[in-house]
Amino acid sequence: MSNSNADEPPENYSTHPPPPPSLSSLPDEIVLRCLALVPRSYDLSLSWVSKHLRALVRSPELNKLRSNLHKKSLYVCLGEKGSDSTVKWLTLRPVEKTYRLVPNPTPFTPPHPLKKGSLTVAVGSKIFFLGGGSREPSSDLWILDTRSGNMTQGPSMSVPRAGRCAAAGVIDGKIYVMGGGEFQGEVKVEVFDPKSETWELAGAENVRNVEGKVYMVEYEKTSVYNPRGSEGEQLVQIVSERLERGGRKEKLKDGVDRVCVVEDVLFAFFQRSGLLWFDTKLNVWRRLVVRGDGKEMFIFHADAVVEYDGKLAVLYMWGESEVDGVVTKSVRCKLVSVHRGGDRMCGTIDWSGVVGTVPDSFDFLHCLAVSD
Repeated sequence: MSNSNADEPPENYSTHPPPPPSLSSLPDEIVLRCLALVPRSYDLSLSWVSKHLRALVRSPELNKLRSNLHKKSLYVCLGEKGSDSTVKWLTLRPVEKTYRLVPNPTPFTPPHPLKKGSLTVAVGSKIFFLGGGSREPSSDLWILDTRSGNMTQGPSMSVPRAGRCAAAGVIDGKIYVMGGGEFQGEVKVEVFDPKSETWELAGAENVRNVEGKVYMVEYEKTSVYNPRGSEGEQLVQIVSERLERGGRKEKLKDGVDRVCVVEDVLFAFFQRSGLLWFDTKLNVWRRLVVRGDGKEMFIFHADAVVEYDGKLAVLYMWGESEVDGVVTKSVRCKLVSVHRGGDRMCGTIDWSGVVGTVPDSFDFLHCLAVSD
């Protein structure tokens, strides 16, 4: 005999299936390990999900996990003045409680000279050299594999570009190249896909990826390019040649030398004003403040600025010394942790010191953080 209650659903049974488990139901330790595998470019979107997730995204524990999972090496290329062929590749390495520039573990043998002022960008373990030197337009693309040390030539761009006036940024693994050429009317943006090794024109132009957009920083002008924006709203010039001082906005009267992005924040080194960060809400350049006392942080020396394991690395050459008739310069480095404190950006110098010495005739050519 069959049970008449066998086919009846239990009490409080819902015809809808139970909701799938969410990250909020997991311990923080597991959530942090999941977040460590997500690229930093998604941090802003994740912080909008909930206050709890926002706190985890900004936590020092997540930065520590990411630094252990995603190791990066800081490659520095130095070149002799007046020579495009004499170059040295060095790597910044931790040595006990300090840092040193050491010979690159994999010898690089580029088959073509790396010109001063040429445009470079890193994607994964590869370095891409785009266009020509400071004032020599070229459509060339060269690709350096830092793991093997091999340099190969990639497909050419459609527009010859000079590195000094051009700019590049990476969004979703693709390289956007702008400016640096002779144009009639609209400035052309080309996009390179490293996976398929193909170029295509994107539409309209020193650029960096911030909040999913590309920023171009020029003398007395900053523009923003949104590759996901609607037609006619992709390239917008914004009033950003101003520095906020004591509640006032004063016009910046000097040019920009170096640009980089750390923790989704745009940093630039200006020739007279020093290191500044760009407030995308107020469209003004601002100084870092020292954590704790709130005083402004002044950094007035930089030959290179780059993101290195979630920190801002500032490198510069300083002083001269003569030993046995040989004149050398010291290469110094500051590693700065940056984090938001309300509407301000706070900075802490975690380490500062001399990382090496070079002949007086050498200058910085390139400085990039590359995934191992």
